[in-house]
Formats: sequence, structure tokens, C-alpha cells
Amino acid sequence: MRSVPLRAVLESIAGYDGDDVDLLAALVRVLRPTRAQRARGEVPAIAALINLLRHQDDLRDGLAAYLRRLLHAKNMTRTFADAGMPSGSFWHELRERLTYKLLPYQPGEDSMDHVLINAFYQEGDADWMDDVPMDQAMELAGLLGVGHDTAPRQEDPVLNDALFAAKVLGLRIAGHAFDAEVLRMVPEHAHFESPFVLLEDRLDGYLDGVRLGTVSRSADEPLLRETLELVSRCHALIAEAYANAAEFGITFRVNQQLLLMERMLQRLERVLLFVAPRDADRRREAVDLTRELVRISSGRNHVGAFIERSTQAVALEVTQHTGRKGEHYITSSRSEYQALLVSALGGGAIVAVACMLKAWYGSFQGSLFFHAVLYSMNYAMAFIAIYLLHLTLATKQPAMTAATIASALDAGRKEGASQRYEVLAGLIARVWRSQFIAFVGNVFMAFPVAVLLGLAWNLSVGHELLAHKSDALLQELDPLTSLAIPHAAIAGVFLFLSGLIAGSVTNASIHRHVPLRIREHPLLKITLSERWRTRIARWYEQHAGGVISNFWFGVFMGSVGAVGAFLGLSLDIRHITFAAGNMALGLVGADWQVTAYTVFASILGIGLIGLFNFTISFGLSLTLAMRSRGVPVAEILPMLNAVRSRFQDDPRSFFLPPATPGRTEPVTGE
Repeated sequence: MRSVPLRAVLESIAGYDGDDVDLLAALVRVLRPTRAQRARGEVPAIAALINLLRHQDDLRDGLAAYLRRLLHAKNMTRTFADAGMPSGSFWHELRERLTYKLLPYQPGEDSMDHVLINAFYQEGDADWMDDVPMDQAMELAGLLGVGHDTAPRQEDPVLNDALFAAKVLGLRIAGHAFDAEVLRMVPEHAHFESPFVLLEDRLDGYLDGVRLGTVSRSADEPLLRETLELVSRCHALIAEAYANAAEFGITFRVNQQLLLMERMLQRLERVLLFVAPRDADRRREAVDLTRELVRISSGRNHVGAFIERSTQAVALEVTQHTGRKGEHYITSSRSEYQALLVSALGGGAIVAVACMLKAWYGSFQGSLFFHAVLYSMNYAMAFIAIYLLHLTLATKQPAMTAATIASALDAGRKEGASQRYEVLAGLIARVWRSQFIAFVGNVFMAFPVAVLLGLAWNLSVGHELLAHKSDALLQELDPLTSLAIPHAAIAGVFLFLSGLIAGSVTNASIHRHVPLRIREHPLLKITLSERWRTRIARWYEQHAGGVISNFWFGVFMGSVGAVGAFLGLSLDIRHITFAAGNMALGLVGADWQVTAYTVFASILGIGLIGLFNFTISFGLSLTLAMRSRGVPVAEILPMLNAVRSRFQDDPRSFFLPPATPGRTEPVTGE
């Protein structure tokens, strides 16, 4: 369509006496700049359009008449109040936006939305409209007769639509502001002096005054200034609610409510500024209105930006909760390093037991579902035991420590770049050596304990179980002939998800006052003393996130094979500690009669499995944590360069603690 000449489109419009929007869409297609022109901020077709309208009276008059017919009596209230606004819950709105990508929304033909959606249907249309120089836009508006009418402003139908839209927005804002869960975020504002209560009163007075002609439409009108000041105070209250999320928690529903209120306040402010323009020239008013309408209408199909804005606050709280736990997994002294090694040795012993149990469960006769349940409970019990006994499973750390790194990145933005990245490089060195010693502890304990368990099984029960499984256990570790690396990546994704679950459960527990509800439960008051109720509530507050996330991590790990079999896909998991235990059982089952290649491939496979467990989990967690704090992903490259320089200067710090006993390095560099 871009090859159609501009003159041909204008001639078609000039010879047309209807009000079909398709001709406007054809004109917009011709005016729309190419991608290269948009990158340079150029809209060259506008100059050509102005030149034609200057010298061709018939084209100018025809286009002006067509636009008057097209826009006559178009209702703008819904455009002002609804266009681009989230319309429901997060999932409902996401489904709507994805649906609109495939099957665009079509409002009634009597609305301005109908014109905007069918003419300016590309998501970038608002951007190139803003790139049109104001002098060109003003001249084009003048050529089309904008600003030549003399009707009283109070009788302007567009003004009346804007006033009613402002009224609707005010009512909706007040309704959302006094939702019970929203008030829970800012309980100190639940009274008559709330800025939302005052805003509703001032807004009603201003709108009624403008409608009746008793209040000036001047931008200096005192009642308007008071109203806009209250809008600013409402924005501040929403920011305060987000700041209170660490204390009160936040859910997707509350986040969506706050986001919607913020968007409606922004829209209300824009509508009020349209009602009281700062420039008396109606041409500029028309240009600003057109640009604004295109922008708010084109936002209804944006998916990526909607997801990012809707999830940022919740993701921040989730990663903050995991980040606080992550600080305990970053060693900064020799004593902490040794303590982490001891806890990792304990975690490796429990995993060895789980490896032996899984091998036994595999000999049971049953369906895919039956084995999925057995394997899931086996994994879940092992992970929960490790957690409750304060032991360490190495790969559970990345989801926690990534949030700490992102927090340090965010906090260090005010510092000089070189100093900030130097501190971060030191933090990452501590994270890496903590992971390293946790891997060492897990693997070096899981292997011998699994060997002992395998030998004990052979002596007490018989050799058949492990002898039958030996080849499969060892072959699954070979990174060259099996899918060990993709399966390790799958385990990394599950590790990331389990970290999210831990933070989500903790966050929801805070927001819903679950510990308080346990302590004050009517039935528990009858059966338990206050001391025991308080202990149970405190235990839930401290451990619910860890227990539930470890349970689901076990379910993910134990059921993925059954899901893969059901779908006909080769899905499975490989985890470094379980891989070490399985290698031990495989060697015992083979009575140690294996080739040197098998041993080498298994050891290499265990190392690569651990690497992919760590990098996938850590990469996903760090990306989420950075996005939740608004830290650009571009920060990763200079951070990696700083880490490389640190490794070249001091490789020892990536594997061993400070050489001086008692010396402690700062965890966050603050």
C-alpha cells in the first residue's frame, strides 16, 4: 500500500461524499514513515501533504469536509475514560490483549474509538505522530479549518465528552482507592481527609462549574490548581502503598488495583489539561488532542509493556524476600566458608538416601502417575529435610543470591561506574566460591554415602536391583551420548521457579496476615495455649515459604519424566548432587567393572550438569531481579567485564575464603 501516491489517496477522498473510515486508514498508511525514517524521527510525507493542500483547493476542501463528516457526533467519553486502561484482573487483561493481537477490538461506529482503531492500528503510530514538528502539525490543522469555528466553548460536544469522562474517572478512582485490600496497604489514610476523598469533592465542584459556565477554563483557575494538586497527592499515596509492600506484602490483585488507579489518575490529569488548555490557539489544542487520542488508543494491544508494569512490583517483593535469604548463602569469612561446607556435606548425605530410595521405587509395578507421585514425594521429603535441618543443597542458592546481586546493582547506581562494578565483582566472587564449596560438599558426601548404601543394599537384599539399573544410571550422565545437559537446564528452570514460589508464599503470608490468623484461630484457642499458638504462627512465618517451595520443587523434579512420557517427549531432570549419588549406585551395581571412558564421561557429566543447573537458575533469577528493580539488562556486560578483571587479578577469591583468619568481606559492598 505504500506505493499508492499521496495525491491519488487525496483525490479519492475529495471525490467521496460518505464517512467510511477506510479512506482515512489509506491516508494514514501513506503518511506512516518507514522503519528507517522512524528511527531518525522523520515523517517526510507530512511535508508533502501540506504542500499539496496549500496549492490544491479541491483536495484541501475535500479532505476537510470528509474529516468533518467522519468525526461528526463521535462520542469521545469512552476513548478518554477507557482506551488503553486495564479492564480487569491481570490474567483477564492479558487474555484480552493477546486476543486483540489476532482479532482487533471493534467498538461501535458512533465512537471515536472506531476511527482511531481502524486508522491508527499499528502500535508505533503514536510515536511517529509525536515526531511531526509542531509547526507542521499546526499548519496542517489550519489548512483543514481547525480553529475557525466560533461556537461557545461550553457548547462544544468534545468538551462535554471530556467533562463526563473526567467525572467517570473520578468515580472509578475513588471506588478502587477504598477497596479493602488497597486500604490495607495504607491504613493511615482511611479517613475523610484522604486525598482521594478530597479529590472527588474538588473534582465535582470544578466539573460542574465548567459545565455551567461559573468556573473559568483558564489554566490559572484556583479550583483546577487545587484539583491537580490533589491528583499529585494521590500519586504520592500510591507510591507510599508500594513502599509499604515490604511490611504488608502485595498480591497481583492489589498491584493491579494500584496500577489501574495510577493510570486513571494520569488520564484524569490529561483530560483536565485538555479542558483547561494552556494555549488559547485551538489549532494547538486540536494537535495535542489528536496525539493524545492516538497514544491512549494504541496502548490497548501492548502486551510486553503491560506484563512488565503489572508484574514489576510483585516481582520486586518476591525477589526481595528471596534476596534476604540469599545473603545467608554468601560467605565472607573463613568460618562461614567452613560452616557452609559442613552444611553441604549434610545435604549431600540426605540426597544419597533419596537416590537409593528412588532406585528402589523404580522397581515397583505401577502406572506413570503412581511412579510420579512416589518420585515427587521422595524428592520433596529430601529437600524439605535439608531445609528444616539447616543443611545446604547447592543449586537452591542461585535464585536467592541473584536477588542480592541485583539489589547491589540497584543500590550502587549513584556511585561511580568503576567503583560500583568493582564492588559487584567482589560480591560475585563470593557468590561463586560459596557455590563452589556447596557443590564440593554435596558431591563429595553424596558419592561415598551412596556407595555405602548401595553396598548395604547388595548385602542385605541382593544385587539384582542395582545391577539392573547400573547401565542406565551411568549412561544418563554421559554428556555426549545422552540428554544430560538439556535435562540439567530443565532442572535449572525448576530451581528458578522454586525460588519464586518461596518468595511468593512469604509475600502472600505477610499480606494476608496468615501468622496472626493462626495465632488467633478460634478452634486453636480452645485446644492450644497462647504460647503454642505463637510458636506455630512464628514457625509458619519463618518456614512456610521454604517448606512449600521445596515441596513443589520435589513435585516438579519427580513428575517431569511422567509428563514427558505422556506427551511423547524426552523430558527429565539432572541435578548435580543426585548425579553424583547415581554415579555411585551405578558403579556399585556394575561391581566397579566399568571402562575408564565411563568414569571420565560420568565425572565430566556431573560437572556440566552442575554448571547448567547454576547458570540457568542464576541467569533467570538475576534477569527477573534486575527487571523488578528497573535495572537495565545492559548492566550485565560491564559487570561481566569487571568479574573477568577480578578473576585475572585474584583467581583465588573465586574458590577460597580470605587467607587471614577472622577477616570478613562485606556482603553487599555497602
